[in-house]
Amino acid sequence: MKRWLVMCMLILLLVTSGLALFPGEKVYACSCVESDVQKRLETYTTVFTGKVVKKGGSQLYRYNGVREYTFDVDSAWKGVSAKKMKIVGKDGGSDSCGIQFEKNQSYLIFASLDERDNRLHTNLCSRNVPVEQAGDDLKLLGAGKVVSKEDFGETNDGGGQSGPFYLILYSAVILLAALAVVWVWRRKKRN
Repeated sequence: MKRWLVMCMLILLLVTSGLALFPGEKVYACSCVESDVQKRLETYTTVFTGKVVKKGGSQLYRYNGVREYTFDVDSAWKGVSAKKMKIVGKDGGSDSCGIQFEKNQSYLIFASLDERDNRLHTNLCSRNVPVEQAGDDLKLLGAGKVVSKEDFGETNDGGGQSGPFYLILYSAVILLAALAVVWVWRRKKRN
């Protein structure tokens, strides 16, 4: 019983030291900087109007919930590489900058490439709006390029790694360290 208690304490020590070495990110309430549509056109990687044709399930990405949406692109101003584009939206409420898109609804989308997972991401601060509410923004953007399958092909799969790779890596390191402690402890016990 004493051995079991020692092992549990060692594992707990390894886990807590791992959390101390690899702390999570700070979380802040959503606060968006106001910008006009021309500034957003310059800033974001991809700008288009499109209809949501697929709404994926919620996933974990860098301690946040996200959801992948597939859009059938109608018009493009910047960064469109296929008729169907996948965009990752931050899930959750407006207090956490989350955004929800409804299936079969058309939106004006502003998204940025996240180099950590090589996917296009957006959130509440990107100021994505349903096309019916985007009249002034669309006028300021001017005529976009109408997109068809012949222009790019059918789908941009979004690429990227799925899931929080670094959490898996940290867990593996902690597990290996715990196994090493057990091995050393057993070896000393035999001698």
